[in-house]
Amino acid sequence: MKIIFINTLRILMILVIIISCGVACVVYEDTLAAWWIPIGVALIIVIATIPFYKGWIWLTTMDNKVINCCCHLVCVGAISCVLFLGGNYWFADSASTHEEEVMAQKKYIETHKKTRRVGRHRYVSDGVRKEYYLQVAFENGNVETLHVSPSTYNKTKTGRPKILTLQKGLFGLPVITKGL
Repeated sequence: MKIIFINTLRILMILVIIISCGVACVVYEDTLAAWWIPIGVALIIVIATIPFYKGWIWLTTMDNKVINCCCHLVCVGAISCVLFLGGNYWFADSASTHEEEVMAQKKYIETHKKTRRVGRHRYVSDGVRKEYYLQVAFENGNVETLHVSPSTYNKTKTGRPKILTLQKGLFGLPVITKGL
């Protein structure tokens, strides 16, 4: 019974890591911050909690210091990154809501080929998937590339202003709440 419980915990931990990484990526798209800020915060938390690396023996089933430290890095890093970005986004100060006019500098579409499996080792083309992006310049000079919906992409003209609604996040990073 104990082995089944431990194996269930291992599977749940792997699912938590995968879901944490996915949620962090989704929330990061609406957060106006450099990529190294959430990664840096996660690394600081990992380094601060590195003395607890032995607590991961239940997951790795080994006493190897390097493997347990790597497990600690991945698990605590993913969870702390999603807590930092999610806390910043979900607990944003609604009193700080303001509209900012940005200039649409460039718009482009990325196409990706989709395939489907029809045999054991055979894949065939199944169409294309399109992703829409806008490169916008903020009033303070920052230039950001934003992933947008097809309707927003079609409504936006290059060289024309676009209005985005921003809020100040819990940890001071601005988040886009409306306009994409």
